[in-house]
Amino acid sequence: MEMIDIGILMSVIGLLVLATNVITEVLKHTFKKLPAQILAFVVSMVLTLAVFFGYCTAAEITILWYMVVGAVVVGFFVSYGAQFGFDKLKEIVNEYKGDYGGKNKSY
Repeated sequence: MEMIDIGILMSVIGLLVLATNVITEVLKHTFKKLPAQILAFVVSMVLTLAVFFGYCTAAEITILWYMVVGAVVVGFFVSYGAQFGFDKLKEIVNEYKGDYGGKNKSY
């Protein structure tokens, strides 16, 4: 079985988080009654599993049950990163700018 480079795997996870953020933002306006966290979770699972099955098909890798479980675990990581990573990044940028909670404070 072929081993995957950890750098490539981290890049793919980062791209999945980015794609999940973008797709969730677009779909949030369509599914207004569905909470954004649930929508992000569903989008991340669908994207992660689609990429996993697509890669296995393209590389002609036999899919085993534990690989699917691993892809679902990665889907949880992607979901967590998409839900909380962007908010944390926004907080850090606001703190760096000196904008704490939407209020400009000067010391």
